[in-house]
Amino acid sequence: MRAMRLLLVYSTLALVVATEQESPLPRVVCTNSCSKARNGVCEEGRVARAVAEAGVSQEAANREVLVYCDLGTDCEDCGPWETTSPSFSTPWEAEPAMGPIRLLQSKDVQVRVRAAGVPADAAFRFAYTDPEADVDVSKSAHSKGVVERGISEILYGLLRDRCFSSNASSSSSTRGAAGASGHVAAAGGSHGGQQPQNLEPQQPLFVDVGANFGWFTLMAARLGCRVVAYEPVPLFRAFLTFALHLNGLGGGRVLVRPVAASDVGGGRRLRLVVPSRGIWGTAGVEGLNIDGAIEGSKSETIEVDAVRLDEEDALMAAGARVAALKVDVEGWEPAVIRGAEGLLKRGSVEDIIMEYSPGVPERHFQWQDIAAHPAMLDHLIAQLGYRIGLIGDSGKGASMGGWGEPPRPLREVTQGVLKYDIEDIKRWENNTLGCPPPPELQEFPQWGMCSVVPENLNPRSLRSEFSHNTNLWAAKSTSDGEPAGVMAGGGSRGLLRLEGTAGFFGPDVPHTAYFPPDAVPGKGLGLGQRPCMWLAPKTHVRHRCRCTKPELCGEEEARAMRAAATGALSQNYILPDDAALSTFTLERNAAV
Repeated sequence: MRAMRLLLVYSTLALVVATEQESPLPRVVCTNSCSKARNGVCEEGRVARAVAEAGVSQEAANREVLVYCDLGTDCEDCGPWETTSPSFSTPWEAEPAMGPIRLLQSKDVQVRVRAAGVPADAAFRFAYTDPEADVDVSKSAHSKGVVERGISEILYGLLRDRCFSSNASSSSSTRGAAGASGHVAAAGGSHGGQQPQNLEPQQPLFVDVGANFGWFTLMAARLGCRVVAYEPVPLFRAFLTFALHLNGLGGGRVLVRPVAASDVGGGRRLRLVVPSRGIWGTAGVEGLNIDGAIEGSKSETIEVDAVRLDEEDALMAAGARVAALKVDVEGWEPAVIRGAEGLLKRGSVEDIIMEYSPGVPERHFQWQDIAAHPAMLDHLIAQLGYRIGLIGDSGKGASMGGWGEPPRPLREVTQGVLKYDIEDIKRWENNTLGCPPPPELQEFPQWGMCSVVPENLNPRSLRSEFSHNTNLWAAKSTSDGEPAGVMAGGGSRGLLRLEGTAGFFGPDVPHTAYFPPDAVPGKGLGLGQRPCMWLAPKTHVRHRCRCTKPELCGEEEARAMRAAATGALSQNYILPDDAALSTFTLERNAAV
């Protein structure tokens, strides 16, 4: 019961941490209330004092540190903490109120901090947990210093020039404290002199739906954006709130909303399930994306308020411009886009970076929700004027070209691609996907079942390109293969460059083909982006990988190629150009 009360108190704190203007003057917090105070080691995650002292190198200060104390509660070891945040947002200054670190400790959650491996003008220190407990965000931050490198580079490029800071003239000292080489982000007292932020509507917004520990929120705020971050999970929000204060961003630049973005509002509630091991970021509505097979995993179920983005005052204020919208909510993306319809129709959202996760409802055969995914993309293209590029899963974690460089071109997700996704879903629901198999292939065990994914998918579909989920970039302005910048005739090109078309097969591959034109045995990717070299030879042909052991799969390969050449392979079907696409319903989902 005590833990529940603490969570309720902290839920309120997270909402108000950044709803007011920063105080124009810094104030000092200096107590020794932390249980590890006065042991000779600064354990607040701050490093400014250590860097200033003789004998402590910048490189040493960059290293990962464990955090045991809330800011300002280990004063003798760390020095006073200066902040411009209002006192009501730092209630842990007075006992017995708890700050984010004590809250996490009460739940036996470890906290680590290190400098983010980002350019100097986006520098910050990032808080995360034990990488053995969270093998996604925390493991990446621990081992690489960067979370989702490719998407970080894209958003850095989008936000750097669109956002501005009202204290740009004085920001060089604070921003220069960390850089791409890992220099320490100035934190705590070194940010005490920040000027009040100008929150007028013309200042661009970054909207972070599914903020998690706040990696993208922190980067956007450091680049000068106003940020509205949606994170309904108290555990994640504690990391985010701590990091905001650690980086001197606990004032009016960032609004943290402890609610879930959805297609319902008005006091409706949603159930979220939060894992304690594995990929913490799979927390989501009804726990549909949590892998229950992870050993030792325990989950917590919470209920949270739901809101529509197009009913949020901060986003719908007159003149508000959204520099970028990021959505990563474990298969709940269609509901978020439905709830943002009014915002998107207004035309103020130039770019959307989103995770695309039809694999979540597929696990539970929720046909309506499965179909909502390609229908959502069709709606963005046909009704809202976006063009969509496929970042892919590898593009999420790998470099897209470098910090500040034009991202590499992406293949385009078109309506001509999505019509195959929509048709495949209809066939899958009717258990006719990929069936009947050609008679000459029925003797091979791998061909004995209908509706096997990805093996029975049409190779022209977007879904044939990934295993469970992928990442997409939707933009109003594109450069169609040319670098972003100013065009000869005036106007500006978008940062998104598009070349070619998404799908395992491109539009020029004939329906009589079984393998991609450039397929080489043992190399490349098969259906569902499965590396051919990692697949057992007996599964090569079924995944449209060339056979590497003719004695095991040579005859199957020959028969599959003959079946495709004669038009006997049902999953190679071709739809007419005017094939009907599903309507993206804007009706609201049910909630708790």
